[in-house]
Amino acid sequence: MLRLLVTGQKGQIGQSIKDRIDHREWDVLLTDIETLDITNAAQVARVFKAFKPNVVINAAAYTEVDKAENEAGAAESVNAYGPYLLALQCHNVGALLIHFSTEYIFNGRSHCRYVETDTPAPLNVYGRTKLQGEQYIKTYLSHYIIIRTSWVFSEYARNFVTTMLSLRRGTEPIRIVNDQFGCPTYAGDVANLALDIAKERMAETNRYQLGEYNFCGDSEVSWFDFACAIFDELDKYQPGEQGRHLVGVTSEEYASIAVRPRNGILNCHKISPIFRPSDWRRKLRHVIETTMA
Repeated sequence: MLRLLVTGQKGQIGQSIKDRIDHREWDVLLTDIETLDITNAAQVARVFKAFKPNVVINAAAYTEVDKAENEAGAAESVNAYGPYLLALQCHNVGALLIHFSTEYIFNGRSHCRYVETDTPAPLNVYGRTKLQGEQYIKTYLSHYIIIRTSWVFSEYARNFVTTMLSLRRGTEPIRIVNDQFGCPTYAGDVANLALDIAKERMAETNRYQLGEYNFCGDSEVSWFDFACAIFDELDKYQPGEQGRHLVGVTSEEYASIAVRPRNGILNCHKISPIFRPSDWRRKLRHVIETTMA
């Protein structure tokens, strides 16, 4: 049995990994900030020395995009310094590091879907710190796979879907940005991909080459379109009860603290022959069913 270390188990991807792990296949150590603070060098070293993982899945991240603008140090600590420490320890024990990144490393000014080799140019602190994390991993570790994903949602924690559901009975207009585009991605599919890569390590079949992969939903929408899809699914369970009033607004009208890319669409052609992109509409239906049950 190979030893699998998972960080950030309380986040969307971390909880999804936890739900899907077969403990008959793995000796697993699931951690969160209370049991493994990835920004604490001494603690990271102790855990690696004691557990000696073969594969590390880093699901820990600072993901509050607007908040990061005023907490750049905290975001950099988790998104950049933490991956740096993990990379060093993975190098020391010969472990594969599976790390998650984001479409926010790009500026969104391209008219095409972003491929893995496009030049990053982040617009905000969150994107910059996630890019720093990638760069540290690439500098200090050769045995890694970075999965860039986007617009992650699930039945867990706070995300766009759960936020929309919490607003369903309100009477005030719900203002949603209609000029930013991306591909919603179900956290469970991201978790399945990470575990599939980990199993490849165990089987030594090498279907996944080391490096970067884009992985996201199988079609793009605006945030406004995504909200409409959420309420369309909700209508099947609670017809006409939501009292919602969706209003599409521009990025300028919404005036968020952090500047976000207008085009966050990732090209998944590299990974799609091995692992299919997330069927986000079907998985959205699953999330609605689970939440409404």
